[in-house]
Amino acid sequence: MNEFEIIDRITQILGRAARAESVLVGPGDDAAVVSVPPGFELAVTTDTLVAGRHFPTDAPGDLVGCRAMGVNLSDLAAMGASPSYCVVSLTIPQADIPWIEAYARGIAEYAKRYGASIVGGNIARGPLAVSVTAHGLLPAGEHLLRSGAQAGDMVFVSGTLGAGHAARLANDPRFYRIEPRIDLGQELRGWATAAIDISDGLLADLGHVCRASGVGARLTLEAMPVAEGIEPETAITCGDDYELLFTARERPDVDEPITAIGEVVEEEGITVLDLGRAVAIDKSEGYRHF
Repeated sequence: MNEFEIIDRITQILGRAARAESVLVGPGDDAAVVSVPPGFELAVTTDTLVAGRHFPTDAPGDLVGCRAMGVNLSDLAAMGASPSYCVVSLTIPQADIPWIEAYARGIAEYAKRYGASIVGGNIARGPLAVSVTAHGLLPAGEHLLRSGAQAGDMVFVSGTLGAGHAARLANDPRFYRIEPRIDLGQELRGWATAAIDISDGLLADLGHVCRASGVGARLTLEAMPVAEGIEPETAITCGDDYELLFTARERPDVDEPITAIGEVVEEEGITVLDLGRAVAIDKSEGYRHF
């Protein structure tokens, strides 16, 4: 099966996930053409996952497709955007058709679940790696940023911490089946002063917010919503949670579970308190590619 036959097969597997009323030109042309409703902005993000670095080399194709979509949709959630369009790419050493078809099924599963259309992509021979570029719509002027936190804000996090780390160590499918907090991100528009997803670890990603906002933070270790079997010190540094961390002047009225874990302060840096006493936490820099 040659490159163009593979692309045709992927498009067949995507089915309705490659079509939407707002997609004027979908897969099969030199570029996609989509429409953006009046009064809306388009948020754009991309991530590349490399075999042996971001997922095991023997990982099933469908799970890799799910994770590739999930990490990108989580970025859209942190911006308060609703998933709209995705472009997907794959490099693979040889034409492993069963793996490629499984990858397409994973992509299609998440596209359908979260309302995104796969509008194009690319396939090439090379070391196994997958890329997704995700686009999301949100009302003009309502995007969430890292740079709006102010002293006196409360610091919140969604869900539980450490579950993704535990799933990775156990090679559990939940490591791949990320649940991006899309609905929460949209609910936070008008509430959150700053937001980020905590893919690289809570301390590291809160550090990004603090630096962008020119502030610091004080956290309460015993307040952390930690997954069963995970130590709090590990839970706030390990990453792979894809929850939303955000700041707000008051507790938002939202449907998803959130926990207040600290406050924003004027002094730079992050202090972690354990029963009122400051503690030193290692690995506060989070995940690094280089």
